[in-house]
Amino acid sequence: MTARTLRRTLATVAAAGLFALTGCGTITISTDDASASPTPTSASAAKQPSSAATTETGTAAGDGETPNPCKLLTPADVNSLTKKEITQIDRSNSEAGSTRYCQWQLEAGVLAVFLSPSSPGDFDVRDPAAQDYDGVGDKAFTAGGHLYVLKGNLQIDVYATSGGNDAENLAVEKAVAEKVISQL
Repeated sequence: MTARTLRRTLATVAAAGLFALTGCGTITISTDDASASPTPTSASAAKQPSSAATTETGTAAGDGETPNPCKLLTPADVNSLTKKEITQIDRSNSEAGSTRYCQWQLEAGVLAVFLSPSSPGDFDVRDPAAQDYDGVGDKAFTAGGHLYVLKGNLQIDVYATSGGNDAENLAVEKAVAEKVISQL
């Protein structure tokens, strides 16, 4: 066996071992319980960090805590706002006070909400191509398919691809931003 073949074999075995150690599982999502969150269904669930280990907060903007968007929008909210079923939820593990996100993979598309501390001055620093958007939050603009909203000292960045076109996606983004604001 040549050194190259040996290295390739070892790399393949190492990759297979790493894959086996990560565990594969699915999530179960309940849409009828407002406090429900996805539940791992495999043995790897015991190895997963508990969501309770991170600061889970739905506190108001401006109190120093960055709310957890996964707690502000329930799976039922996401299904209703996007008219799509959730297939997977990806969450940030960052501490309250920094940028936090929640991303819902949908049967067709995605919905992502990023929350971060901001100020009116910081919020005004943006891409020159951004367009002001009225009717939600204290200030808002669109850029690159995202809706950015300032509410108090909280920036809400919403990105949706569940609609058929940009106007439909923007309508979903606005509805999501309004729902998030109502939960602060």
